[in-house]
Amino acid sequence: MKKLMTSLVLVVLVSIASLGWSITEFANLLDPENETQSAITHLAALKRLGSTLAKTLDEDSAIQTGFIENWNRLNSEQLSLISEADFVLPSALKTAFDSGESLLLDSDEGISLHYLLPKTRQVLNINTDIVAPSDVSFTLNKLYTILFYSGLVVILLVWVSPLIRQLVNLSEATQALGMGDLQQRIPVKKTSYIGIIETEFNRMADRIQQLIDDNKLLSRAVSHDLKTPIARLRFGIEALEETQNEQLRVKYFQRLNRDLDTMEDLVMTLLSYARLDEANIQPEWQSIELNAWLAEKYQGQSFSGFSVELFPYSTPINVKIDPKYLSMQVNNLFSNALRFGQAQIRLSITVEQNNAWLHVDDDGPGIDEQESTQVIKPFVRGLHSRGNAGHGMGLAIVDRIGRWMDVPLCIGRAPELGGARMSLKFKIER
Repeated sequence: MKKLMTSLVLVVLVSIASLGWSITEFANLLDPENETQSAITHLAALKRLGSTLAKTLDEDSAIQTGFIENWNRLNSEQLSLISEADFVLPSALKTAFDSGESLLLDSDEGISLHYLLPKTRQVLNINTDIVAPSDVSFTLNKLYTILFYSGLVVILLVWVSPLIRQLVNLSEATQALGMGDLQQRIPVKKTSYIGIIETEFNRMADRIQQLIDDNKLLSRAVSHDLKTPIARLRFGIEALEETQNEQLRVKYFQRLNRDLDTMEDLVMTLLSYARLDEANIQPEWQSIELNAWLAEKYQGQSFSGFSVELFPYSTPINVKIDPKYLSMQVNNLFSNALRFGQAQIRLSITVEQNNAWLHVDDDGPGIDEQESTQVIKPFVRGLHSRGNAGHGMGLAIVDRIGRWMDVPLCIGRAPELGGARMSLKFKIER
């Protein structure tokens, strides 16, 4: 939302400033006031000139005819003299005119100036082609106002159209998700005004889909994986009721206990997997030295029938992690190596660029490349693990922890031991 508000403020301010400047420049080019101002200045000069001419011609009547002829030949403004009796005026204007004031009259031909010569009782006329400007300022102001607001509306529409499309996409995606299309996601662009909302919608959709998948997983496990131990329990109880042999009763009790242990183990595994949800976990992030942590956990321990080797990195490696969930990941990988390896297990730490790798290698049959993306799914077991104990949940737990702790699991082939290589990738703290 911060990007949206910042973008809106910038668009409005820039639009107002740029449109205002552009329209002002346009108005200056077309504004008739420039011509009007020039005409007013010219007219004022003629008024002052007319007053001087009227006094001069009134004082020296002998030069009147020659001066007027020469003036009219050289200037566009034409002079003429008429008698006061021929210059008829309304009484309101005549009173002011007789008192010595000049008179300005406007006609279709132009503006004319008139001066009374009191001694000779004549009127000096100055006829010009200056036309009084029409009042267009109000019309232009309306035009400029319309231009300004129209331009502002266009700019805002251009800005808001991507937002409208994004909101429409969000609305459609929300409706589709509500109708059961759990694959619905919104592509998030860097320039999106509501990128945070779109990202949160996608996270919500992922969360809903994950919850539904977990629910289906638990349902399948209860309906499928628990059937076998429940059936064995039922047969064992029936056999226990029918036999009177004490040795057989002890044997049946032991089998019933094993079946109960199997059921309990499966239920605990399912609950552990279901609890490993990012929304339900608050990791206790700590900075640990990976070499020291691994040595403290496994160095000096013995495992029956296995040789366990540790190969730490030559320099200290600090990573930010939750040690409890890291232990859960490594323990599952190590248990896998014990279950499928034959005699050797190797724990090593390597560094590539800004990443550290913790490898768990064994000398077992390994995992085929085409199976590597499947065995991390719950209850999916590899081709070489069908006869082994377990529920196919170990790698699924490691992968789920890795996704929200940003410690991804990679599965490959151990280069020296020849079995499986389970690797965890860490970002090194600097």
